[in-house]
Amino acid sequence: MAVGAAVVYVVRSTPQYRTAFLLDTSGPGSPAEGRDFGALADAVGAAVRNSGDRDALSLRRFGGACGEPDNTRELVGSGTGNAQRISAAAHALTPGGRATLNSGLLAAIDDFSGRYPLRGSKRNRIVVVTTQGTDGCGGDPAAMNEQVRDRMDALGLQLEFRFVGYRVPAAEQEVLTRLASAVKAAAPQFTQDSAELNAVLEKLVVPTLPEAKPVEVPSQEVSVTACSRTGTPLGVTPAPAPPSVRLPGRLTVPAGAQVYAVDPKTYLMAPAGKTCTLVFYDSSVYRQVHVGEPPLDFEGFGVGLTEDVVTGVALDCSDFGKTAPELLKYLDGDPDATENTCKAQDTGKTVNIPTGVPGLYVGTIRESVAPDIKGHLRLLNFRGERPVTSRLICLLPKEQADICTASLVYHFLQQTAGTDISTADRDRVVSAIEAYVRSLP
Repeated sequence: MAVGAAVVYVVRSTPQYRTAFLLDTSGPGSPAEGRDFGALADAVGAAVRNSGDRDALSLRRFGGACGEPDNTRELVGSGTGNAQRISAAAHALTPGGRATLNSGLLAAIDDFSGRYPLRGSKRNRIVVVTTQGTDGCGGDPAAMNEQVRDRMDALGLQLEFRFVGYRVPAAEQEVLTRLASAVKAAAPQFTQDSAELNAVLEKLVVPTLPEAKPVEVPSQEVSVTACSRTGTPLGVTPAPAPPSVRLPGRLTVPAGAQVYAVDPKTYLMAPAGKTCTLVFYDSSVYRQVHVGEPPLDFEGFGVGLTEDVVTGVALDCSDFGKTAPELLKYLDGDPDATENTCKAQDTGKTVNIPTGVPGLYVGTIRESVAPDIKGHLRLLNFRGERPVTSRLICLLPKEQADICTASLVYHFLQQTAGTDISTADRDRVVSAIEAYVRSLP
């Protein structure tokens, strides 16, 4: 009697979309902080139930003891039809421990590294839902960001990240925004109540509700006040500024502010009714501008801008020695200006914000001057005829923080003129600057 062997082939269907939810299960803190874990579980459960039927979904949690292997764990592996399992798993969790965000992110990236489960053919992403903006085990946030980028590069993965915060403390929002910027993700969306949280997650997963795109507001034409000039620059004297300027799209003048004209290419946003003074020095580029009350103080109350060519290792490398390799070509042949000495000057005080534009570097510095706020924006631009470094300082009362935000954002946007910066990169850097000012003590 002949015996036939039946061969069964299992065809694995490749999903178009694969989404991994990374859920913060750390301790909720004091009751006054209002971090209800039930709201997180409800929002994740509602989001997965409303996702596409053929979307591959998974759930991983993070939170626990520092250095322990179980401070992150995959609860539901990636697959289609997982909505009920993920919802049940999320609601069965008990929060506790520290927010081990770094461990969770690295493990979530590793979840995409194998051949199976299959990655999405159109999109693969990790949605981080968190009540914290920092890793609860300490460490250098910049080093953590580098770890995350290096892990993706080492595995050759193209992943999208989305960060959704629920009642994240204002002081921690900037750190999470920098992490999002480091992985070139959209700016985090910070929510304060369960309805907001549900709406944000729904837009991320429901096929019929694509992620909202920023509405492009028509740019405004505003009148300007010319700065008075002191000193004589080398070379050609800049032409006088026009009486008005068109602002970049989506930028508006806050109440109590106005635009001051340094020259036809340089404008400052600062409190209205102040004195603007431009001082030239014995250089074709080096100059300082201050908007405020007399006497002149470029780091005093008001808004101050200093611009100069890249010339010295101590000054230029202190801000971007570890992030701008182009620096060494412009250090005037200083025998002591080596790659190692340049990097050594960069102590990490300036926090780099990747711009996505080759040759354009942006960073911020934190300084406490309570009850006022002091915002520092550092820029290094290699895109012109000669590299220029600029330092913008905004020192104002706390109630004028919106003017500081507009001032720093406006200066950054002017540096991007003529570049091919993408809308996503532009908005990401702007969001990082906004979060930075909000977080200032």
